[in-house]
Amino acid sequence: MKILIFADSHGRTAGMIEAIEREQPDRVFHLGDYTEDVRELRHIYPSLSICGVRGNNDLDDAFGWYAVVPVGTLRAYLTHGHRERASMRSGGLVAHRAREEGCALAFFGHTHRMVLEREQGVLVCDPGSISLPRGGPAGYARLTIEKGQPGHLDLLDEDGALLRREKIGG
Repeated sequence: MKILIFADSHGRTAGMIEAIEREQPDRVFHLGDYTEDVRELRHIYPSLSICGVRGNNDLDDAFGWYAVVPVGTLRAYLTHGHRERASMRSGGLVAHRAREEGCALAFFGHTHRMVLEREQGVLVCDPGSISLPRGGPAGYARLTIEKGQPGHLDLLDEDGALLRREKIGG
């Protein structure tokens, strides 16, 4: 199984559409800013499972501020990050909230910068912005599930080139 993770598209869906066409994922996570983009992706890809959360620029209360979703045998915490005080210097309380929810993985946006680190026993990732990056390339993340187990998490540039890979689990 392949899951693509996007954040901070801000009304610019072309990069996400190109990645979905290239990668043919089984699921997509969108970490906020803009929920309208999630609705557009759902319209274009009605059979694709797409989970989205609200960001600081989203007024659509049909989306939650966070979500906890199964990822193989693990659980993932999805949030935009602004409510957890994510900033350019840190993921704020994202890892802490993920641990409270029993999650081994946490995904957030808001900073428009790619982050991939282990904190408090949680693998924390900001895939950066697919459309308006700060201090690095536009990009996204790709999570693979192999035989029901999370295999690895990749950070990719907007063209799908591998920038970093982190193995999940033993």
